[in-house]
Formats: sequence, structure tokens, C-alpha cells
Amino acid sequence: MIIAPFLAAYISSFQNDEEMPEVVGESNLFSVGYALPERKIEAFMVPSFINYARERGIDFIPIDVSKPLTDQGPFDCIIHKLYGDEWDLNLKDFSDNNPNATIIDHPSAIQRLHNRISMLEPVSQLNIPQLNIPNQILVRDSESLKNVETTKDLSFPVIAKSLIADGSPNAHTMSLVLNHEGLTKGLELEPPLILQQFVNHGGIIFKTYVADDYVECVKRSSLPDISEETLEKMASESNGVMSFSKISGAVMACDDGWSNNNSDEKLKMPAPEFLEEVAKGLRQALGLHLFNLDMIKDDKGDGFLVVDINYFPGYEKLPSYETVMTDFFLNIKKSQEEKKMTTN
Repeated sequence: MIIAPFLAAYISSFQNDEEMPEVVGESNLFSVGYALPERKIEAFMVPSFINYARERGIDFIPIDVSKPLTDQGPFDCIIHKLYGDEWDLNLKDFSDNNPNATIIDHPSAIQRLHNRISMLEPVSQLNIPQLNIPNQILVRDSESLKNVETTKDLSFPVIAKSLIADGSPNAHTMSLVLNHEGLTKGLELEPPLILQQFVNHGGIIFKTYVADDYVECVKRSSLPDISEETLEKMASESNGVMSFSKISGAVMACDDGWSNNNSDEKLKMPAPEFLEEVAKGLRQALGLHLFNLDMIKDDKGDGFLVVDINYFPGYEKLPSYETVMTDFFLNIKKSQEEKKMTTN
């Protein structure tokens, strides 16, 4: 045989220099079913990720949402970002019949993030120093909107957000309300809505991605700081409300010397140990594996304010996300194996 010497030399080279690469057999693959919106599939489930994960023992399988999950698979784990009673019942039936499978994440835990009041409640309950949420109030109906009164805890400008944060178009509509007139004239949103205190924060938002023990924070541009003088000019030249998309231009137009005094370079990242403490606390409080939180740094204090929490965010925007997410699923597999050992 001519091939034998070359094969022997190939094996010997690994024995002498390094271990042979592990080849995962079909029977040892960890099956992950995925049910995601089309846009999420296009962004997250790219061929390079699918192939890399398979090489390391993770097999991604698309789910047909029109069929019962119990008729598909088998699945060791399911990831999803779909909503609705029918889908929830499908997941529950699968979980009841496959108690050892991992659902990422359970609908009841995700549902909490669809309400901007319940979303942020756990943050205050963590009692972590230098961590809080902006002051905010819930406006239930149009009559209440007319009667909103400013207090020492909530004053103009405020940010108007939909109470519901379920990914629908209205959920992403946000406006800066400059005065009381803005609440009654030109506000795109209708109650129920949230009025959240606007805080100058250097025009930077800290987006912190969490995938169980993995925590990664990145800086992103946000609303610019607004001085009192600029605020007065903006209010006089508008009907008291302005959509987020128009704010940066309006600030620069009203202030010829506009600049973010707390520029990107001056705003330091939160300390790693602080981020890990916050991520761990929220993982436990929310009961979620995958989420990110948006934080800003109050320019009048040393603390950070959490303004939003999102389920299953765009991990594909992070460098080396294929490695990060493959490690995440391998850890899920490891947890399942350890659980089996303790129950046997």
C-alpha cells in the first residue's frame, strides 16, 4: 500500500508535536434547534458560525414552527426568539416530554422584558453600589398624560417610550419631550407609555452583552448632551417634542460651539468586576441566559444607569462571536452532562 507510510508519518507528526485534532462523531453532536425571525437567522446563523460550531460538536437544526416540536429533532437544546400563545404551548409540550433538554429561554422570563416597568425592576433590587435606573413614571391613558406634573424626581426634558418593548415598530419609537406642551402636541406615541428622565451622559451608551458567564461591554454613540441654553432654543423652535432621529442635528444647529465635553475618550469603560457583578445579578434575577443591558453614566454623579434590557441581542456584532457562542453551547452541554451524573 502506497498510502500507509504517509498516513503513519501524519499520525506520528501529531504524536511528536501536538495532539491530533478531535473529530466529533455524528452520534456525539449536541443538537441545537433554532426558531428565530428571518432577519435574525440571516444575521446570526451564518454559514461560518454553523460550520465552526459543528467542527466543535454543535449541530444547529432549523425548526419548522408549523409543526409540533415533539415531532422534530431530537433536540438537546432549543434557542428561540418567537412569541405568541401557540408557540409557548409548543415549547411547554416539548419541555414536558423532554425534561433534560434546555430551553433558551423560557417564555415567562422573556416576557418580563416586554414591559419597560417590569424590565428594570430587578436592577434596583440588586442593591449594587453605583447602579440604578433613571426616574420614570407610567402614563396609562390620555387623560393622565394631560395631567403629568414635574417633580424634583422627574423634570423636563424626559424621554417618551412605549410601555411595551416587544420588537414591534412602536416599541422602537422614542421622543425627547422638552416641555409640557410636548406631551399634548405632536407626540407620536399614545398611552400607555413611559416618561423617563433624560440625563446628560456624554453622548455614549455602554452596551453590555451577557451569555451566561461571558460578559462583554462596548461603547456606542447615544444622544448628545443638551445644555440649558440649547434646550430653551430647541423648545422655542419646535412644538415641545422631538424624535430621536432629529436630536443630534437640532443640538448642533442650536449651539454653534456644540461638542460632547465628555467625549468617547474621556468616558472610561465600567470596571470588569462591576460588569460581572451586574451581569451575574441580572442573570439570576431575570432567569435568562442571553441578554444585553444598555447603561449610561450620569454626568452629575459617579454611578451608572440601566436604561434598557434586551433579550437575545445581536451577538454577531461582537468580534469572534462564533467562538463565544460555540463556547456558550458547549457549556450548556457540559451542564447537562454534570446534571445527569449527579442524578444517576
